[in-house]
Amino acid sequence: MALTMALYTANDAVVKMLGESLPLGAIISLRGVMIMALILALVLIMPGHGLASLRWLGNRAVLIRAAWDTAVTILYLTALLHMPIANILAIMNLSPLAIIPLAAWRLGEAVGPRRILAVIAGFTGALLVVRPGTEGFNIWALLAFLAMLGVAGRDISTRHIPPNAPALVIALGNILMVQALGLLLWALAPAGGWPQPHQWLMLAGCALFLGAAYVLIIVVVRIAPVSRTAVWRYSIILWGVLAGWLAFGQIPDACALTGIALILASSLYVSLHQAHGT
Repeated sequence: MALTMALYTANDAVVKMLGESLPLGAIISLRGVMIMALILALVLIMPGHGLASLRWLGNRAVLIRAAWDTAVTILYLTALLHMPIANILAIMNLSPLAIIPLAAWRLGEAVGPRRILAVIAGFTGALLVVRPGTEGFNIWALLAFLAMLGVAGRDISTRHIPPNAPALVIALGNILMVQALGLLLWALAPAGGWPQPHQWLMLAGCALFLGAAYVLIIVVVRIAPVSRTAVWRYSIILWGVLAGWLAFGQIPDACALTGIALILASSLYVSLHQAHGT
């Protein structure tokens, strides 16, 4: 799980670098072709998958999840290009907290006072990270919050997908829809240069990082109890701080670090209790 989170962060860091000279639509489209080829190859060779499993791409619940994931991808990557990587990853990790009121509303789940306090603590941490009323809170921070809420919506919609739907095919459905929107964004973007050789290598690195993360997260979820891996899921925030420092010279100040710690503690508390069914 820790390695998976590191791979996600590495992908984000390289995308942020590419965004300095390539349109977002080009990055999504070119990276998407490579990831799509990797995931499709795995679908064709993995036991229990094959061509027959592709029928799940037309399943209504799979399509709804893909739509959520497409919205999240566009919002998240747009914000990522304009925000410190540690800050946006901290905000994205509010999603376990956002799921609590959504699950109470949409699924009728009971919510105890301790989880309500955790939600309040987590969102207080988010306010410390973005600081409304300062230059830290802008349209990009708002897009990050919307992306985080989209993750919560995506996770709620995932519960409606039949359990026998192959995870790789679900991932492929997401990639196909994201790819379609990426091509549209690229077509609408101002004309730009074709990637240079070193940028093709960076795009290939993104595809490798993200494709490996997709596969590893499936392996982790299927071979280990959630309670054993939940702690390591939040290592992505620490990877984000490290990536921001090494790649961009971005070091969160004391206020942002306090907010990140609050988000980390409250989200971890909620995830561990959910993993144990409490």
